Amino acid sequence: MMRRKVWLLVIGVILLVCALGTLAACESYKATALDKVGDKNAVVESNGGLVVKQGDYLYFINGYTDYLTENGKDNWFGTPVKGAIVRVSYHADGTLSDDYVVVVPKSVMASSENVGFSIFGEWIYYVSPSADTDRSGTVQTDTLQFMRTKIDGTDTQVIVEIDDTSVKYKYTADALVWYDSSDNKLYSKDLTAKKFKKSAKGDCIAEDVASVHFIKNESYDPKATGTPVADYVLYTKNSKLSYENTNTLYAIAPRGGEAKTLIGADTFSGGKYNVSVIASSVEENALAIYYTKTEYVGTSSSGTVVGTYAYRFAAGTDFVFTAANEKQLSTSDLSSITPISYAEGVVKTGSNTAIYHTDGTAPTTFGDLNISTLLAVENGAFYYLDSDGKILYYPLDNKSNAHYAYTTGEKVMTSFTGAEYFGGYFYFIQDDDYDYMSRVKLADIDIYSGKDAAVTRVAKVTAADQAKMDEAEAEDKDAD
Repeated sequence: MMRRKVWLLVIGVILLVCALGTLAACESYKATALDKVGDKNAVVESNGGLVVKQGDYLYFINGYTDYLTENGKDNWFGTPVKGAIVRVSYHADGTLSDDYVVVVPKSVMASSENVGFSIFGEWIYYVSPSADTDRSGTVQTDTLQFMRTKIDGTDTQVIVEIDDTSVKYKYTADALVWYDSSDNKLYSKDLTAKKFKKSAKGDCIAEDVASVHFIKNESYDPKATGTPVADYVLYTKNSKLSYENTNTLYAIAPRGGEAKTLIGADTFSGGKYNVSVIASSVEENALAIYYTKTEYVGTSSSGTVVGTYAYRFAAGTDFVFTAANEKQLSTSDLSSITPISYAEGVVKTGSNTAIYHTDGTAPTTFGDLNISTLLAVENGAFYYLDSDGKILYYPLDNKSNAHYAYTTGEKVMTSFTGAEYFGGYFYFIQDDDYDYMSRVKLADIDIYSGKDAAVTRVAKVTAADQAKMDEAEAEDKDAD
């Protein structure tokens, strides 16, 4: 009799679980492989941004969709199109085919600073807001899911979940590296694993971290050997001595190991300094860093900024710093700068925009030009956004004033992200009634020719939006 009661209880539990399962569906990552698949062995360009090129395909974030929704199912795998990662054939001259295909049907975004995705081999790595709900049914949009999907659209996995929408991170071919500001630790999650436990932070590769700087690793060559310079992570630790205000700058590989000291308390013989990295660049496998130095005298906690500096290490990952070889760009804190190249210097943005040079020559000034959001320095001009999100350009020869890149008035969605320059085009989410990816060709931006650059949509448009577009176009024709 007792055995019969136990079996009845087990059967009852099973039936209850099944009943609940029919009431509460779960998000599924099952997908059918795409008919055509890209080359996983091809070189990747523009990793970490809005558009990524691998071989003969351009992958891009299709547009913006309001992911802060009360309905978590809006971001279930297989549902999103506008915020998804879409693929299109890319030709050598920069033109595109019309074979748009959704590869990752998830809303891809984090904070505006960290929007972007990367491709390494057969995997697409990205971040998406959680579509899960708590016991009260509230969607957990404050939780970010770090995910990956194969380039054929299958085998989607959640790598880790982090309850911080502004977390600093970077993907590399071997690891996801992220900084937990709540415990001042740097974590590395091994991406060579076949499966992941999403609640596991990964391996702690540095602790007592005061600041982190992630070098951009925009290109990836699967045939290359060793850890690329651009995959390293820079971070600082403050002095353990309470009466010292100095810090130490380190570089560490994405999977951890022994950290390499770049700049320490005794690096400079002329004084004691605190170093803050504000920009970096990698050219021909050589790292260049741009940093401010604050000098501290005795035990005083009041430091004095002595300037902004540049330093280029020898090619490779030895990172040997020789104080005599650093270049002073300015005696002040330039704060916001964008490197052009180590030889050409950096652009100091903001009010009175200027170029500061590493060869010791005086800065190149441009009157009272104020650039808050610099997009690129190309073709002899600055390209930047105005306060409305429109693209302007200003010739570096100072022979002309600022001009709009086009007169048709399209705007960049600056609340979500900016614009990205790649392959002769500026790509951006267009801030209009539809919010899809668009682009404008740099070569067409030329006031002297009298022609107007055309902004064209680069997107897989939903049937509903296409119907609205067609209706609006018909109304415009009737009005004419």
